[in-house]
Amino acid sequence: MSDKSALASRYAQAVIEAMVDRWQSALGAVESALSSDSALSSLMKDSTKSLDEKTKALEAALPDGASAEVANLLKLMVQDGSTDLISGVSAALGKVASGRSGPVKAEIVSAVALSEPEQEQIRSNLTAQHGADLVFNFRVDPTLLGGLRVRVGDHLTDTSVVSRLNSLRDTLMTSSR
Repeated sequence: MSDKSALASRYAQAVIEAMVDRWQSALGAVESALSSDSALSSLMKDSTKSLDEKTKALEAALPDGASAEVANLLKLMVQDGSTDLISGVSAALGKVASGRSGPVKAEIVSAVALSEPEQEQIRSNLTAQHGADLVFNFRVDPTLLGGLRVRVGDHLTDTSVVSRLNSLRDTLMTSSR
């Protein structure tokens, strides 16, 4: 990557972080108002109140200078009855901005079925390495002959016997030429 391209990427990342910070700040203010203002919280739960009343009350909780897009999101959340998800949306924004938009698939393939304690050990090791947002899938593939093939997201670790044999074969083939 060229120096100019790297610099452009850093500027773009700074813009994204600033946007996410503004969104999280606005949503945090609304969430704080919902948790500290019992009247506002009751209003959101009151099925006899109109969507317009609820929306105006939430918009009043927005900090000065909050964007129209944030207000529109709140209107949509009021319509959907999803105002309880405001903190979740804020947290998800942070994950998306950092490139982690959701759970990551962890696929563990072994030559033989793993016992529950073995699976739990692998789960705890991978969670320590990659974080708690992992979804585990254990499979058996006898063609591995032994060892494991572990894929977490786009990262592959292959310690299978068949992989080692293939690597040894390739090394012998290149050294004999």
